[in-house]
Formats: sequence, structure tokens, C-alpha cells
Amino acid sequence: MITKICEKCESEMKLVPAGFSKAKNKPYSAFWSCDKRNGGCGATARAEGEAASAAPGASPDRLAAIERKLDEIVELLKGMQ
Repeated sequence: MITKICEKCESEMKLVPAGFSKAKNKPYSAFWSCDKRNGGCGATARAEGEAASAAPGASPDRLAAIERKLDEIVELLKGMQ
């Protein structure tokens, strides 16, 4: 596991990889998190380099295309009833 030391509280931070928000369904970049559950302060910091890029194969354009296809399938299924 890749770690970093928090500049505010000097606790160990963990790297949260880039992904998509479950609540807002929007992409986010990778970031460092100082975990409060393990005695940290809850601070976050931007991640630099490879880990900061968007998750492979999960671009917003690709997700929009998948969503359109699913909508088409739902409409076809409704027509079969």
C-alpha cells in the first residue's frame, strides 16, 4: 500500500484511487486521505502522477453511451409487453 505522512497531524495517509462518486455519479481524481478512524485529522491532499488520472475504461463519454444504450433496451422491453 502506498502511504504518505499528513502535513497537519503527521499521521499516515492513504491513497484513494481515481473513480466515480456514488452520490453524484461524477468522476474524481485520486487523492490522499488522512483517516479519522485511525486517529488522523481528516485532511485530504491532491495526488500527483499516474494514480491521479481517471479510472481506465470509465470515462464520462463511455458511461453516457452505456446509459443511452440501456435506455434504448428499456424502451424495447416496454414495447414487447
